[in-house]
Order: sequence, then C-alpha cells, then structure tokens
Amino acid sequence: MSALRRLTAVVDAGLGRVSMYLLVTASLVLISTFAVVAAASGQLPYDPGAIALSLVVGVVATAAGTWIGALVTRSRPHPPSSVITGLILALILWPGYGQDLLVLAVAGLAAGISKYLLAWRGRHLLNPVVAGLLVVGLSGLGVSIWWVGSQALLLVVAVTGLVVLWRTRRLLYGLSFVVPALALTFVAYTGSGLSLAQAATFTFGSSPIVFLGAFMLSEPLTTPPRQWQRITVGVLVAVISVLPVLPFVPTLPVGITPELALAVGNVVAFAFGMRHRVVLRLESSRRSGDLLDLTFTPSAPLRMLPGQYLELDVPAAGVGDPRGRRRVLSIASDPAGGPVRLVTRIAAVPGAEPSPVKAALVALRPGDVLPVTSVGGDFLLPDGDAPLALVGAGIGVTPFLAHLDALARGTLAARDLVLVHAVKDVADVLDVVTAPSADIPGGGVRAALPAVAALPSGVRLVLVLPPGAPRAAVPAGWEVVEGAALTPDVLAAAVPDLAERTVLVSGSPVAVAAVTDAARSAGVRHLRTDVFLGY
Repeated sequence: MSALRRLTAVVDAGLGRVSMYLLVTASLVLISTFAVVAAASGQLPYDPGAIALSLVVGVVATAAGTWIGALVTRSRPHPPSSVITGLILALILWPGYGQDLLVLAVAGLAAGISKYLLAWRGRHLLNPVVAGLLVVGLSGLGVSIWWVGSQALLLVVAVTGLVVLWRTRRLLYGLSFVVPALALTFVAYTGSGLSLAQAATFTFGSSPIVFLGAFMLSEPLTTPPRQWQRITVGVLVAVISVLPVLPFVPTLPVGITPELALAVGNVVAFAFGMRHRVVLRLESSRRSGDLLDLTFTPSAPLRMLPGQYLELDVPAAGVGDPRGRRRVLSIASDPAGGPVRLVTRIAAVPGAEPSPVKAALVALRPGDVLPVTSVGGDFLLPDGDAPLALVGAGIGVTPFLAHLDALARGTLAARDLVLVHAVKDVADVLDVVTAPSADIPGGGVRAALPAVAALPSGVRLVLVLPPGAPRAAVPAGWEVVEGAALTPDVLAAAVPDLAERTVLVSGSPVAVAAVTDAARSAGVRHLRTDVFLGY
C-alpha cells in the first residue's frame, strides 16, 4: 500500500470511530477555546469573559428553543445538535453583555424552534443557524458580525474545517464555495485599490468564508443529494455572498449578508432534494451473524438511483446514541423495483454491543415504520458499455447489490460485469437478488437463495474466501477464489482482465485503500471508490 493511501486509510478509520456530532462539537469547542485565549492575549478585540458567557448562553438558548419546538410538534429533541447550533451562533454574533446576550438568546431560541417549524418531512428548509440570524437581523434586534472570521482564528478554523469536510466526504462541496468566494473577494479588493498584501489580509484574515464553507454550508440536512448539485449550490452561495464587495455591482435594495446568501443556497438545495414524505414499513428482518438484512415497503416511490444511499431516522434510539439517531445506509435493491432492502453490520467489531440505533433496528418487527429523511450519493455505474469490475469488501458490497438488482429487473442495461465479494465467512454472503421473482422476467415464487438466474448472462459472481473456509454452504452461482485478503494475486485470479475494466471499490477505509493499490498495480486506469465510515 502506498504511503499516502496508508495514511488516508488510517485517518479514515480513526475518524470513522468518532460520531459527526462529537467531531463537529469538539472542533467548535477547540475554536472557541482558541478565541478565548486570543482575546485574553489581545489578539482579538473582545472581552474573553464575554466570549465564554456567550458560548453558554448560545447553547442554553438553542437547547430551550429545541425543547419548545419538539414539544409543539410532539417530537423527540436531539440535544447534541443544539450544542453545535449554539456554539456557531456565539461565534457569529457580537460577544458582549446585556443587549448582546439578549440578541444571542433570541437567535438561539429561533434556531432551535426552526428545526421543527421550518422543516418539511424530516428536512430543514433553512440551516437553523441561518434561521436564527435572519430572525434577529430582519427584526432589527441585532446584526451578525461573523467575528470568527479573524486572522487570529484562521489556522484553527481551517484545520478543523478540513477535518470535518473530509469526514463528511464534502470536501469538494466546501471548496466549490470557498475557492470562488476567496477568489472573487480578492479580485474585488485589489480592484478597489488595495495592494496585493492588503487584499490577501482582508480576504483570508477578515472573512467568514472558510468557517461558513466548513461548518455551515456542509450541514447534512440542507445538503443537496448529488455532487453536481452541491457544486452548483456552493458556487451560487459564493457569488451571492461577495456581491457587497464587488465594485461593479450597483447598490442592492436588500443588504446581502453571509446568512442571506446561505439561505438562498438552502432553498435551492431543498428543491434539489426529496420533497415528499417517504416512510418505510418493515416486511421482513433476517439476522445472519453480525449482519442485519431488512426489507421494507416504501409509502411512496423513492427518487433515487441504484448505488445511492438513504438516511433513516430511528426515533426508538432516543438520545442515547452519541452518533445521533439518524443513519446513512446504502440501499441494496433497485429503488425503482418496489421493496427497499437495507443491509447493515450490527457492530463495528463482531460480538460487540450494538449502538442504540443498531439495537433499535434489530428490535424492529414487521409493520414497524421508519421515516426517510434524505437520499443522495454518486456511486453509480458509469455510463457507456465499458466492462466493469465491482469489488466489495464485506458489507461494502451493498451498493453493488442495488446495481445487480437493477440489472435483473432491466432498469439498467445489461453490462459485462464481474462482482467480487470478499468475506471472512460464508455466513456473510448476501443474497444477490432478493426481490419477489414475480417482478423479474420469468415470474415464480420468492427466491430463497440468490436469484442469479435472473441476472444477465454477462454478469459473473466471484466469492473470495479465506483459505480453508468451508465451501459447502456457498450459494449456487458463485465462483470461489481463495485469499486471506484482496491482494493483486487474488484480484488477478478473480478477474484476469482487471486492467481492461473500470473498477468500482466499496468497503472500509483500509480495505478500499488495499484494493486501490492492488488495482493500480494491475494497470487499472479507471477506478472509483466508496468508503464506509463508522457504524
């Protein structure tokens, strides 16, 4: 494994063990701590005590607003999100006493309530922070100053923001905003007569661009589902946010603020996303070892493509899961086919206690329902008729099952395709096509074993098993290759013409990095990856 991919895999594996709520909260606490220290040392022109008190008031007020909104809508509040929203508001509004604290408290209350009253079927219409800022701004009660965008905090904001964007796989989304916003701001300052050094100082050291791109634009519930949609929104928000500093733009009837620019982006992102309510009703549940295989009936068709993921809300998990009660899972069936199949590993380490969310999924019974809050992802089969190799390590095979189910149903055109499924035990082999075969040309009863006969003739299924693993229980239709890992030799045995194929790889960070190295060493030129982070 190359040094860079090894480092990337280690970073991904480490970050995957930390919940997003904890990571973002820790990042904001670190930024806040630097802010207090910088103020105490004279690097920031604010009272360090006022900053500390503002942080507390922001969190308490947002938590109160969240509780009120949950009470009104008869929902369950989620305290970790209140902490994040409150800390961000405190880093944007003026850190002072008296009236300043009142403004912050009103913004926090409005932000917390907006999570429930400005939401449509599980999705936020506006980022709660944006909602709180707009309330105090439009009411004339106060103004945002985005004091976190200061030279003294730039380094810590940039480093923590990079970590957050990397963990959420939204780095390109953040850059689609940050790069054009910085470039346009710099050009505007130089065009207004500032020297290059002065323009650079104001652009990077006195601007909220980096913070906004890393911690607000990337907010999950206001993020568009597809990559091209995210880039569109990022560029749009960048252009709108810099209008006030562009010398050739006439005076606008409405004052443009960063939060207003982001509000426009939120509305566009909402239009891109899932706008109708979808509830999944459990039809069947099967547990095999540490894997949970669930089949649901959706209340309405899902607007998604094979290879994408959906986000489930699991209210029964309550507030006891540090990762939150939502989970992103790759759909393992053709979204256009009716039944929705989700497969998940119950715990990161076999035999370990499941998280509250996973325990709630295990406890589901037929008839129980779960709401879908969003769909997204770009791990689709490439266009054209180039031969493909899909390499799934363990549970990483799930998006490929959706591709194969779509091939069986005819939703996707037949392709020359090899699926390589690497498992540690035959018990971990997942059914390839589990939909009722009446929905597949030829009809019949529901298949108890993988319905490989329904797959096009150009599809091969290759199972990679550890040496000595029993083969008696290997489902029909699978070829078997022995190997302790997906090494170049194992891949060559599984797919002799690997170098001539476009390769898609999915699995844990370490597995994906190893397969990527093996594929590159085999001469593969076209390769795409999908990394599973956390459980």
